[in-house]
Amino acid sequence: MADSSPPVFYDCEASSLDGFVIEVGWAYAQPDDGQIISASHLVRPLAEWQIATVWDENAEALHGISLAELSTQGIPLRDIANGMNRELAGRELYSDSAFDGAWLSQIFEGAGIEPSFLVRQTSADTLLEKTVTDRKFDRSRYRKAADEAEQNRRHRAEADARMWAQLWQMITKNAP
Repeated sequence: MADSSPPVFYDCEASSLDGFVIEVGWAYAQPDDGQIISASHLVRPLAEWQIATVWDENAEALHGISLAELSTQGIPLRDIANGMNRELAGRELYSDSAFDGAWLSQIFEGAGIEPSFLVRQTSADTLLEKTVTDRKFDRSRYRKAADEAEQNRRHRAEADARMWAQLWQMITKNAP
């Protein structure tokens, strides 16, 4: 299914760890010019989710997304799923959390649409560590960049996905 395009990194934010997806974002480096392409969407919750019952104020403090924002700026699940399918068809997606796969599934199941891309179970960090090894990239340089990126993490879906895409770009453009 997947082609030889660079990986797509995605991230989700949620109402709580056992709650519902409230934002999805993705990013990838274009192979020709290295430009990072990214996007994100706030998710309009389905009424049957009863999201207020699983809303964690600590999670809101971390990602900074309010219930009010979701109701006024959230995008319908069908629109998000169709848009992701158009943009990411045939690509391989990687995330840094096992939770993200379940949250991404909420979008597609809620929309009644099958994804046109492959969600990998391999974590983004594992993929990058393997790429560092395969390309003989300076491991200490990678760890330093990854640690710095983690310290500056924003906990917003697009920003976090861009972080992984930028690390990928650093490894693949600067490997010996």
